Amino acid sequence: MVKKIIIRTVFCCIIFHAAISEAAQKAVLSLQWLTQSQFAGYYVALHKGWYMEEDIDITIKPGGGDLNPLQNVASGESEFGTKWLADFITAKSQGLPLISVAQILQKNGLILIAKTKSGIRKPQDFVGKRVGLWSSDFRIQFYTLMNKFSIPKDRIIIRTLGWSIAPFLKDEVDIANVMTYNEYLQILDSGYSDKEIQIIDFEEYGSAFPGDILFTRQDIIEKHPKLCKGMVKASLRGWEYAVSHPDEAVDIVLKYDKTQRLVKEHQLRQMQEIIRLIQADKYPLGCHQPDQVRFVIQTMSDNKVILNTVEASSVFTNQFCEKSKK
Repeated sequence: MVKKIIIRTVFCCIIFHAAISEAAQKAVLSLQWLTQSQFAGYYVALHKGWYMEEDIDITIKPGGGDLNPLQNVASGESEFGTKWLADFITAKSQGLPLISVAQILQKNGLILIAKTKSGIRKPQDFVGKRVGLWSSDFRIQFYTLMNKFSIPKDRIIIRTLGWSIAPFLKDEVDIANVMTYNEYLQILDSGYSDKEIQIIDFEEYGSAFPGDILFTRQDIIEKHPKLCKGMVKASLRGWEYAVSHPDEAVDIVLKYDKTQRLVKEHQLRQMQEIIRLIQADKYPLGCHQPDQVRFVIQTMSDNKVILNTVEASSVFTNQFCEKSKK
């Protein structure tokens, strides 16, 4: 009799898990960069099984190089993606049928740096200098700043940076764009003190933009609202846990690093900076700030970074963020 009960229980468990598996909807999340603490919340949610609890069988695809989450989601290769809000607004101005469903980083962490000994202190000092920038997606904020100070492009020598700080360290560029949670830490680790590096912060000049968002296609929201609601709910749950348990979150990220390139100490420092940029103590986690979105659109439009009209209401929705909070 006991054996029958055990067999029946095991059988029922198999049927139950099979039902969950069949009900789970497959989805792909395309990241804009390689696996690192910048995306800890998503990896925590995956590791903890919180996407499966929302009936989502998620696959996280790291980015980097020429991979573009905006195109991946627009083309149907992925259901969700991450990207900076400013890049996303540019895509919207070009007609891509996308919409942001969560604002994760309220600040993006992008800064410009120069060696203190160079005498470069402010944007006006950039004239005639060599400026190292990443690809076009990362240049929107820079050109907005230059336009704000009426500095023509031909008065600056632009150098395209690879994914290395070497050109800055070797004095091949005078100014470089870096992330506070990545390259800036690498420069300090290379032997420079913070007093030897001059930071030109976009926020100081009224050109600070929010950072990473979670976005999808408009038709996915219309056809699969349950998927979108579950995706945001599980993701924000992962981010909330990562903010509260940064050490564990980093350990989880390291488990998903297939390249084995990540160093734990660096990732812990990155995680702390990401938490600062999320600013969960100041803003509701994952919710867009309408005034902030309108500011970015207006700033980009005023500086002719975008030429077509973009309505803030078409850029984002807080419907899933608000439901997740409840």
